[in-house]
Amino acid sequence: MRALLYASILRKAAVQYVREIRYFLKAKQRYVDGAGLENNPNLILRKKTHHLERYLFSPASYTPEFAEDSADIIEKILENRKDIPVDQEKWARKILGEFKGRTEHTSSVVCPMLKNNVTPAQSPVAAEKLIELLRQRRSRRIFIDASLTKAEKIAICNAAQYAPSSCNRQTIYLIFVEEPKLKEFVASTVPGGYQFFSKAPCILLLVSDAGDYRYPDDRVIPFMDGAAAAENVYLLCETMGLGCCWGSYSSFGSIINEDKLRQKLGIPDTHLIVSCLAIGRSRQVVCDIPREPAENRFWNNYYGNS
Repeated sequence: MRALLYASILRKAAVQYVREIRYFLKAKQRYVDGAGLENNPNLILRKKTHHLERYLFSPASYTPEFAEDSADIIEKILENRKDIPVDQEKWARKILGEFKGRTEHTSSVVCPMLKNNVTPAQSPVAAEKLIELLRQRRSRRIFIDASLTKAEKIAICNAAQYAPSSCNRQTIYLIFVEEPKLKEFVASTVPGGYQFFSKAPCILLLVSDAGDYRYPDDRVIPFMDGAAAAENVYLLCETMGLGCCWGSYSSFGSIINEDKLRQKLGIPDTHLIVSCLAIGRSRQVVCDIPREPAENRFWNNYYGNS
């Protein structure tokens, strides 16, 4: 019995890993020999500006070549592309200007804000209020038949956009599925969620343009970025009177009939599906679900050391 179980697990794992390798090879092809600059210059600009900013914070932690290479790519994109978003271009030029304004490679801090001891802005949310929101968050599975407004969709997108992402890549895109038949099909691809996902006014899919991630080193990072975005959406929905439930849903395994889903939604085979959520107005009251005391869940320096 155990041998049959192990054989089944190995077969399934082999299929999933082969699909994963094929995906990353195809996605990476766009970035070979600099092709990424043409296909997704905004992503490359964000990442390289982030790299250069890290250098300015702590020059001694990086080589001069690391900074110079980043600066060269930033200049190339700014010179050759006219479709860079204004705010992004402004930020890139600011960081590039700070880098070029330094006199030489030095071990001291270069960033003007650090040199001038600029203090961070005070958080507009008190810690106890944030903790209260975190404790109030619930997974809701019963929805009112009312569509999301455009303003709500934009707010949800903003929440996802402001989640942290690896090297500031910002690869997450959102698909709001609301057409009834299409929604019913998408719900059927959610393991453990098909019973109620179709009844939500909207199913939100998060996809990642993951071609710039390193494989196999970064193989789980797109899913981590997606999880951070999904949690932001969850918390925002809680403040907007929207119910939300997170599905166990990701490429290479936990999506039923992923190939057909990609075809129906037009998702490029260079993008990963990293999360999905059922969203809609809800009056469902979910009981408080106890958590263990915090003292039982952390240790100092070593596992098990209280």
